[in-house]
Amino acid sequence: MENPELTGKGHLLALPHLWAPLLVLAAGLAITGFTAQALETQARALAEEVYHRQHNTLVARLSGYKELPPLATDVPVPEQPVNDLASVGLWLAAVFKNSVPGMLNLRIDTLERHSKTPLFQTIHTANPDRSRSLRSEIAIGEHRWLLTTLPDTRFLEHPAQQSFRFVWLAGLVITLLATVVLVLLCLRLRRWQTRYHTADRAREEYQEQINNMQIEKSILRQALNDSEQRSRDLVGLSGATICELDEEATTGYISPQVADLLQKAPADLAGRPFEQLVAPDCLDNFRRTLQASRQEQQIQRIDLKLLDADDQRVPVTLRVLALRDTLHGFSGYRLSLQPCTQAV
Repeated sequence: MENPELTGKGHLLALPHLWAPLLVLAAGLAITGFTAQALETQARALAEEVYHRQHNTLVARLSGYKELPPLATDVPVPEQPVNDLASVGLWLAAVFKNSVPGMLNLRIDTLERHSKTPLFQTIHTANPDRSRSLRSEIAIGEHRWLLTTLPDTRFLEHPAQQSFRFVWLAGLVITLLATVVLVLLCLRLRRWQTRYHTADRAREEYQEQINNMQIEKSILRQALNDSEQRSRDLVGLSGATICELDEEATTGYISPQVADLLQKAPADLAGRPFEQLVAPDCLDNFRRTLQASRQEQQIQRIDLKLLDADDQRVPVTLRVLALRDTLHGFSGYRLSLQPCTQAV
C-alpha cells in the first residue's frame, strides 16, 4: 500500500511539517516589519510633537512680555528701558534661564537691522537638525524678534530607531520561538503519522492473513466434513459397529449399527463399561486383547460373544486399536465389531 502523504497532487498539503513553519516564519517577519515601521513613524511623530510643544513654550514665554521691562533687582539691566544689544541679551538670558531644553539650540535675532550676530543664543547640542528648525516672529513693544529653535538630530531619530530595533528584536525572537515550537510539533505529528500509516499497513496485512486463514479454515472444515462423511459412509457400507473407549474401557461413542447388532440404542451404552457387554467366559480374552493392543500398538483381532438386550450371546469379530495422543500419550481404544458367521 502506498503512503498517501508521498503520492498524489496534494502531497504538499498533506505534509504540514514542510510548509507550516515557513508560513509562520514569513507571516511573523511580515508582521514584525509592518509593526516596526508603524512604531518608528509614531515615535518620530511623537518626538516632533514634543519638539513643537517645546518651541511653542519658548515662544509663549517670551511673548508674555508686552514691552521690555525696567531693571529689576534680580535682572541685570539698567533702570531705563533696554535698547542696546548687550542689555537685551542679558535680559533674554534672565528670561530663558534654565528653561531651554537640553535637546535643542535656541537663537533669537532682531528683525530691525541686518545683523548676523544674534541677540541671544544657547547651544546645547553639537548636531542640530537644521532641516527641522522652527522660526517664530515675536513683537515686544516696538521690537520685532525672530525666535529660532534647532532640535538635536538624536532626539528626533533615536526614539524612532530604538523602537524600530526593539520591535524587530522582539518580533524575531517571538517568530523564531514560534517557528521552532511549530517545527517540533510538526516533527512529532510526522512521527505519529508515520506510526499510524505503518500500523495501518500492518493491520491490512494482518487482515489479509486473517482472510486467507478464514479461507483455509473453510477449506479444511469442508475437507474434514467430507472426510467424516466418507468415514460414516464406509462404516455404514461395511456394516461394522464402531466404538470408542477411554483409558478405563468405558464406552464413549458407539455407532448406530449397534442397534442391529445387539438391539440396544447407542444412548443406552454410552458411559457404561464395555466389559458389561462381553460374555463372562470371553472376558479374559477381551482384557488380554486390550492389553496386547496397548503394548504392541497394532490392531488386535479376537472372536468373542457379546450379550444383546435379551442376554443372548451374539458372536462377533472384534478388532482393537489403542489410541495415543502426542500430548497425553495413551488415550483409549477404538473398536470395530462385525457379526461373526463362525461359532466361537
